[in-house]
Amino acid sequence: MNAPNAPRSLAQRLLLIIFILAAICVGVSYLTAHLVLRSEAWQHDDPHGHNWLSQELGLTPEEATRIDAFDAEYRSQREVLLKTFHQRITALSELLRTHDRYSPEVTEAVHQLHLVHGQLQTLSIEHYYDMLSVLPPDKQAKLRDLAVEALSQPE
Repeated sequence: MNAPNAPRSLAQRLLLIIFILAAICVGVSYLTAHLVLRSEAWQHDDPHGHNWLSQELGLTPEEATRIDAFDAEYRSQREVLLKTFHQRITALSELLRTHDRYSPEVTEAVHQLHLVHGQLQTLSIEHYYDMLSVLPPDKQAKLRDLAVEALSQPE
């Protein structure tokens, strides 16, 4: 049995570092989903967000209609992915409560969380390009500026 102040073995320190890194990954993924993906700049898919985007870009009714043609599908897919993301956070949280060491189950849970997080990011970027494809050049430039600004927020 180790004394309370005895130095930890290299293996114990490595496991602690891995656990801390996993917790940081979970935290970053959670914050990304809740802050970046839900930031004010990207709430165009929320009930009142379309008004924001329309105002920022100065969309004509025709341009808004073109975006609306594919926006509902995007919102539907995003909702499913967010639900999956939250389920995976819950699963990983439970593993962190019940496992005393970094394990293959924890590795897999982190991997699964990263997969759905990547799918959310891909879906958002695809939606961005869909919007670009229906806008005139001046509004494409404005949308690009808004996207770059949203991605550069330190949230």
